[in-house]
Amino acid sequence: MKIVMNLKKGLPLREQITPEVKELMECYLLENLKEKYACRSSKEVFDYLYCSMRDLKKEVFKVIFLNSQNRIESVEDLFEGSLNSSSVYPREIIKVALAKNAAAMIFAHNHPSGIPTPSDSDKSITQNLVHAGQLMEIRVLDHIIVGDNKYFSFADSGLIKEYELSGKFGKKV
Repeated sequence: MKIVMNLKKGLPLREQITPEVKELMECYLLENLKEKYACRSSKEVFDYLYCSMRDLKKEVFKVIFLNSQNRIESVEDLFEGSLNSSSVYPREIIKVALAKNAAAMIFAHNHPSGIPTPSDSDKSITQNLVHAGQLMEIRVLDHIIVGDNKYFSFADSGLIKEYELSGKFGKKV
């Protein structure tokens, strides 16, 4: 397949990318991520997500469902919100994860403002999702907030581990 783009001088590249090219880039990055042995870093996941989430005008909450080897099985847009918020329902996420027989999940959403700093609400829902995952024995590997060419990773910052340790459901009886 050959794609020809006529680029205009003085216009930023991101404004010249057609929806078709954007979709092709997203598919390429997802296939590249799927081919790797396993999701190993938040940066790899961000590289895939950035292409599909950077220009969104509303918050979109994605879930990446993984198998027991941390290979991506599917990526789903589960919730869409407004300019600065999105309602996320742990019950619905767990229901989809169980239907897909997922062993692990990575959550992601964008901040249309471009600033990936997590809000108190982001922290609260992530903690609830980690606890729900523990109860159902589905690991939560990360929650990534996509900003303007930067991201915040709950795993890299130690918050996923903190939430796991604070959970009541992580201990076997």
